[in-house]
Parts: sequence; structure tokens; C-alpha cells
Amino acid sequence: MENINLYREAKEHYEKLIPDKNDGLILISLYGKYHDRDFTEENIISVINKVFKDQGADTSRTEYNRNNVIILRLQESFLWRNHGRRTYQFKKYGLEFCQNIEKRLIDKYNPAKIKRFFNDLHQTLANCIEENKDFNEWIEDHFDVRMPELALQIEILDQQVNDSVSDFKVSFKAGEGNIIHVLQEIETRLEIIKEQSSELKNAFQISYDIDELLTTLLETHQDYNQLNNIHRVQDFHESCRSQLEQVSKRIEKIKPRIREFIYDFNKQDFDRKTNKFIAYLLEKSQVRKETGPKKICLPPNIGELRARSVHDSPILTVVPIRNISRKEAITVTQRLVDPVRSQKLMGKVLAWKKDRELIKNWTAKVFYEIEEKKEVHFTPIFFNIVDTDGFAIAVKTSHNVLRTCARLKQMYRVIITGQQTGVPHHKNISIWQMTLQKK
Repeated sequence: MENINLYREAKEHYEKLIPDKNDGLILISLYGKYHDRDFTEENIISVINKVFKDQGADTSRTEYNRNNVIILRLQESFLWRNHGRRTYQFKKYGLEFCQNIEKRLIDKYNPAKIKRFFNDLHQTLANCIEENKDFNEWIEDHFDVRMPELALQIEILDQQVNDSVSDFKVSFKAGEGNIIHVLQEIETRLEIIKEQSSELKNAFQISYDIDELLTTLLETHQDYNQLNNIHRVQDFHESCRSQLEQVSKRIEKIKPRIREFIYDFNKQDFDRKTNKFIAYLLEKSQVRKETGPKKICLPPNIGELRARSVHDSPILTVVPIRNISRKEAITVTQRLVDPVRSQKLMGKVLAWKKDRELIKNWTAKVFYEIEEKKEVHFTPIFFNIVDTDGFAIAVKTSHNVLRTCARLKQMYRVIITGQQTGVPHHKNISIWQMTLQKK
């Protein structure tokens, strides 16, 4: 695609592509009634009048000219006019504009759908690798189709948090009323959103399995152009997991503030009611002297206040029967341990830890050389790792180095050529020429 200055192009056509509020509401109202069916000019005028009346901007004296201007303006990008039948219909851009708004407003949180999507992506990717199909086709046919829906679910959760914050601000500005009940409902809603975020995070766990399959692609001799797509998938997974974590952290920051506000409000409310009660007593109470000292007579609607009881109340200690009755012996369940299975599991764990430590050390060594020399040819390092710790460690180290460079692309540059190189004592192993540079 030819490079264009998107800002300049958008600035010139912005009013045609993005309608103002009234025009947008008119389009949405028309879409809600007719969708992709035909409608007449009278239908459009009826919707225009309804929208302007709802917005409190009814201008009956200029209504005819206003309606003509709006209809002509909407025909530029959003509506087709059939001159023969004298009807109108949505253009493709107008239809997509309304459909996107409808989808955003009515789509709900659905972790089961996300888990089903990820299962499908994992299964199709596994079949693609097993049958040696083109990886780029999997990107186009499956990943690119599912990616918008996956991202939308996170946006829905984040929007729910934003709505809760907005409700909190509105309730705060509304005054006293039933604000405590509203805030408690908001706190409960945030707790539900946090649980939904956790469920969605569990659904995203399958993305780790997909990343493992992508790692196996790096271990095979594939076209190096696939690297961009592999990194795109992995970066998307990492970004989604990070965004879900941000949603949880936002909730953790908001909930204590709501509790603190409720506590402060209750304390101030109690102090205000106490002061009001004391002021009422001081205003309505009377001092009378009959026989003996003076007495304070409280208002008629307040009963006598007794400082202490004139009667001694008996003190009883209640001892539950379960605390004094004889307890039955508890049967201890014998736990059986399979030493062979435990030894195998321990061996796998130790081997995994050893491999992880080797990958970590080799990665650190590579970046140390980059910092020292500013430019490092990775090919000899790769075969050095193969000779020292094996082919699997070399491939995983390469993958780790590439991911780190992609994550810190403002600091490092990776230059890969299509030329494969090898060494005489490893005839079945070759690697693309790869240079790592510090920017």
C-alpha cells in the first residue's frame, strides 16, 4: 500500500467520515428502524424532527431548509438515493458505522466464548503445524478473524469499570439521598467485574499453549518472513494479559477509596445527627424547680434518659455442651506416596529448572556482549550453545533473545538475512544470519 499522510487526508475529509452528534443519532435511529432495507425521504424527515425535538433544538421556522441540508450531507458518505424509486438505503460505510456502534453497545462479557475461541485457535494451529501447512494462512483464516472479538471482551470489562467510576462521581455530586446504598452497589459491581476479569484471565491461559506451539515453529526451518506474524501473535497475547492485569489493579485502587468515602460519610453523618439532636435538646428542654434541686425536663417526644440501671442484672456464663462433652477420636488418614512417581516428577522439575537457568544465563551473556561491543553476530553464539548445552537450549535461547529485542525495540535492533549458515560438524543444522545491534 502506498504510504499516505493519514492526518492530512483525514483532516480534509473528517466532516464527511465522522458525523456530528445530531447526524450520528439520526443515522443510528434510521439503522434501528430499517437496517439494510429501503426507506423514504418522509421517514428521514420524521427521524430528524424526533431527534431535534429530543435534543431540545426544535426550529420549526427553518425546518424545511434544515432537513434538506442534513439529507444532502448524509448522502456524501452514509446514504444512497435511488432516484427512480425515490427511496434511500445505507451505503456500506454507513452500515458498518452503525453496526460497529450496535456491536459495542450490545456485546456482553462472555468468557465461555473466549475460551472456545482460544481452543479453536490452538487446535487449528496444531493441525497447521502437524500437516505442515502455511502458517500465514492460519494467521489470515483464524487469528485475524478472532483477534477483534478477543480484544473487545477486555474493552467491555474496562468500560464497566469506567461506568462504575462515573456512577460514583454522579452519586457523589447528587448529595446525600440514598448515596450509601448506591456506593455499596457500585462496590459489589466492581467485585463482580474483578471476578469476571479473573475468569477471562483463566480463559486466556490457553494462549500460553499457543505460544509453545509458536516456539516449535522457530525450531523448524520455516521462511524467516513468518517471524513478524509469530511476534505479532505473541505480542497480542502478552498485551491482553497485561490489560487484564491493569483492569484488576484499577479495581483494587478504586474499592478502598469507596470504602473510605463510605466510612467518612457515615462518620460525618453520625456527627451531624448527634449535633442536631443535642441542638434540639438544648432548644426544647426546660429547667424546672419543684422540691429540691433543679431538674431538666426533656421534650415530650423523648423518653427519660437513665444513666445507669438501678437494678443489678445477674451475670450468666453460657458453656456450650460441645465444650464439656467427651470428644470422639479423629481418624487419621494415611497418605500414600508413590516414590517412583515422585522421583520422576522431581526429575522433570529439576530438568526444567536447569534448562531455564541455562537459557537465562546464555541470554544474559548475549546482551552483555551487545552492551560491550554494540554489535554481535548471533550465528557463532548459536552453534556455541549447541556444542555446549544442546540444540533445544540453543533454539529456546534464540527465541528468548528475539522476544526480548522485540519488547525493547527502542534499545535493540535485529537484522536477519535470508542466507542460511552452518558449521561442518553440524551438517543437519543451519541458521539465518542474524545480527544484534544496540541503538
